[in-house]
Amino acid sequence: MGRRRDRRPEPSTPATLHGAVVADRLDLHGLTAAVAERRLEMFLDRVAVTAPGEVVRVITGRGAGSAGQPVLQQVVRDALNGWLAHRVADWAVDVGGGAYLVRVKG
Repeated sequence: MGRRRDRRPEPSTPATLHGAVVADRLDLHGLTAAVAERRLEMFLDRVAVTAPGEVVRVITGRGAGSAGQPVLQQVVRDALNGWLAHRVADWAVDVGGGAYLVRVKG
């Protein structure tokens, strides 16, 4: 009989962002759209240098305090899909809908 190989489990990365450890967070809750855009850009630029490949949480709130449709959720979604897409490897809406989970590119 042949020798049995010792199979060590491969280091695993979470299948989804929801299972990942969050390295940092940015709370945009209550800011105007213009200020939120600037802070999001600076935050992602910093994380791309200090912790590339890590998952961060961007808190927008659910928009319950908005006088109409939620503003920040759409601002962040547009930025992640558009002009900040070069900094984003992957993103998902966090459980509860008041934040985004973002894996930042290096």
